[in-house]
Amino acid sequence: MRKFLFTCLILKFGIFNLIAAEPAATNKTTITSGRLTFDYKRYTAEFEKDVVVVDPNMTMKSDRLNVIFDNDSSIRQAVAVGNVHLMQHDKTGTCDRVIYIAKTGEIMMIGNAKVMHGDDNISGNKITFWINDDKMECTPGSFEMVSKKGTNSPSLFPGGKK
Repeated sequence: MRKFLFTCLILKFGIFNLIAAEPAATNKTTITSGRLTFDYKRYTAEFEKDVVVVDPNMTMKSDRLNVIFDNDSSIRQAVAVGNVHLMQHDKTGTCDRVIYIAKTGEIMMIGNAKVMHGDDNISGNKITFWINDDKMECTPGSFEMVSKKGTNSPSLFPGGKK
């Protein structure tokens, strides 16, 4: 089936930072899917079947992605649903659904949420990141850590600092 290519040049497309990372040199994000429906009157886009988002900071795959835009074409909210997989450098995340709210910089991974970095992982029903504040919350939470030789610090941090 023919894939549709949708390229967004958006100033703040932060959903795909998964875990806040270094700023990218470009803000180009490419989304491919088996089907794209764009509603110009409602400022919405719906991507269905084999959705792949490639952002300068990460890659995301899901069954569906719904995006709501503001009047200036910036992202207001995005929701990825079904078999969500997020990959960023040496970190990966999986969940049933991801909700991104641009105004607050909030990313919510919901349903069987798990973030892995090396041997360390965080899991819970809901993992929330505030990318503007470099903060994370997991409810109910489980954290498995393998101490690195010579340190007592975990290697999994929202800011990707370790």
